[in-house]
Amino acid sequence: MNLNRSVLVTRFLVTTLPPRIRHHMQETDINWETLDRLRSRFLQSGANSGVYWQSEDDLAHYHATFAARIGWKWDNALALATQAGFQLRSHSLFDWGCGSGIAALRVLDFFGPDAFDKVQLWDHSALACRFAQKTIQDAYPSLEVEIAPAPTSQFPIHNSLILVSHALNELGYEAQQQLSEQLKSAAQIIFVEPGDHASSRKVIAQREALLNEFQIDAPCTHCDACPMLKEENQRHWCHFFGKPPIEAFTEGFWSRFAQTMEIDLRSLPYSFLALSNKSLPASTDRPQAPAASRLIGRPRQFKGYTRLLSCDAAGLRDLELQKRDDKQLWKALKKEQSTLFRWQEIEDATNRLKSGETI
Repeated sequence: MNLNRSVLVTRFLVTTLPPRIRHHMQETDINWETLDRLRSRFLQSGANSGVYWQSEDDLAHYHATFAARIGWKWDNALALATQAGFQLRSHSLFDWGCGSGIAALRVLDFFGPDAFDKVQLWDHSALACRFAQKTIQDAYPSLEVEIAPAPTSQFPIHNSLILVSHALNELGYEAQQQLSEQLKSAAQIIFVEPGDHASSRKVIAQREALLNEFQIDAPCTHCDACPMLKEENQRHWCHFFGKPPIEAFTEGFWSRFAQTMEIDLRSLPYSFLALSNKSLPASTDRPQAPAASRLIGRPRQFKGYTRLLSCDAAGLRDLELQKRDDKQLWKALKKEQSTLFRWQEIEDATNRLKSGETI
């Protein structure tokens, strides 16, 4: 990639965190060659990809840019999970594969630091653990933040809310199975992964492995086997599109970042899964029930009609809504302000959606 040497280093105020805690961060000198090297490393990575970070400087660059986009995905996933009835049941937060700590920071900001007694961090990079620990402590000085020991079969996550963020895509089959076993003692789990087919399938594999022990809070509206595992649905994957914050379109740095790194900031696809252990008391707030349906991906808009992929207890269905059948629903789908719906009338023979409402 050809970089303009005259603007190689840019002074950038970190926007990874919301404004009310951004004052805890320092300005970061962004070296575009460092970002380019990190991006190349990400693109070449796969299962058992090893440690990305060569220095604390690498982590600072990552945290201010690539991790910020992951944080935007967490913002959206947490909002959808809460809308579906996910309630925080644990006072201990454990960030598995923490990287720069972006997942824990977003969860702390969403629920508030007072909701947790402590934060535990683990990553195969000790450098990343120390960076994440310092970053979280700088943002929330009164919060206890500790680095956990390496995972074992007796992984100390009992009664914790476990965060797994952009990590499954780096795990081989055996490592994924080991993770499933380790997670079974958790109180709650939230996965947020890239929104591609392969990553989505790994999230679904975790869902099926944990189904006996956990209630599925979101995005699923049911706890039956995932319908995407059926042979006729192999081409589909469970993913959603988040909305980046306004600064992604108004700040010159993000425009430069998108152009240089060849990333479309308007597109923020992700897969996610929120679960609660069945040993916990049943949720008192499940607004999606009964007969709720989840919109997968984006509706495809055509002149006078919309096609959409719907997932619910009835399975995975390609539905078509004519604008004249329900103008209000058609407008709601076009605005993409919700992914949770209640379909009121469907012609089963043709999969023609006649009416429905947002939840």
